[in-house]
Amino acid sequence: MKYADLHIHSNYSDGNMTPEDIINIARESGVKSISITDHDSIASQYVVEKEYTDITVIPGIELSTEYEDFELHILGYFINMNDSNLINIVDKLNKSRIERIEEILFNLKKHDIKLELDDLDVDLNSTVGRSHVANAMVRKGYFENYKAAFTNYLVKGKPAYVKGYKLNYKEAIKVISNAGGIAVLAHPGQIYKASAVESIIKNLKFYGLKGVEVYHPSHTREQTNNFHNLCKKYKLLVTGGSDFHGKEGCKENLIGSFGISENLFNKLINSKK
Repeated sequence: MKYADLHIHSNYSDGNMTPEDIINIARESGVKSISITDHDSIASQYVVEKEYTDITVIPGIELSTEYEDFELHILGYFINMNDSNLINIVDKLNKSRIERIEEILFNLKKHDIKLELDDLDVDLNSTVGRSHVANAMVRKGYFENYKAAFTNYLVKGKPAYVKGYKLNYKEAIKVISNAGGIAVLAHPGQIYKASAVESIIKNLKFYGLKGVEVYHPSHTREQTNNFHNLCKKYKLLVTGGSDFHGKEGCKENLIGSFGISENLFNKLINSKK
């Protein structure tokens, strides 16, 4: 079990567990520090205000961004949740997500799949996304499983797909930095242009990137070693996490199954100080 798991999603984005449940699972597993990093949302961050004697909960967020012609995810740690600019950006992202979902639902109705926002069973102050639509399609009996619903209608090129609004990567790093946070590139192994990862990291560092998520369940051992070496080369912090969503059947990414050691966590804390 890892000392710190710094990539976890709650039911305030596309996870299915409350922040309190996540903290309890982490405690039971022996994890000493976590960060709940919901997509484009700080709604779960109220838990960092509470005092815990056996676990450290650091503020976090995961921002979806555009980089040239593809998507990058930027993690932000130690963010000030009361930062007015951060709050405004998150509100803007949330509004754009709702508008996107409404358009998706409109497209689905053209194909006799009749869903309303209320059918998604989600707090609209949290992060609503395509996963909620796919789950609703299953609950309403249109598909037998999530994968079929998602791949048949909600991915690029399919009938109900609508491109979502995303921050530019420079803007995302700036928002995190101005909110007192540390910007970290999430799961670089998922960047489809593998040969470009080093140049991307180098460019992001120029705009204020402070670390790279080296340890992630989607990374091979070779990728992990490569990203670790890139962190040494560019003097960047090493982070990691399970990317836990609470979904059943994913034993490889339970809370604490991926993350960082106490030594690496202390380096992260010291960099913030």
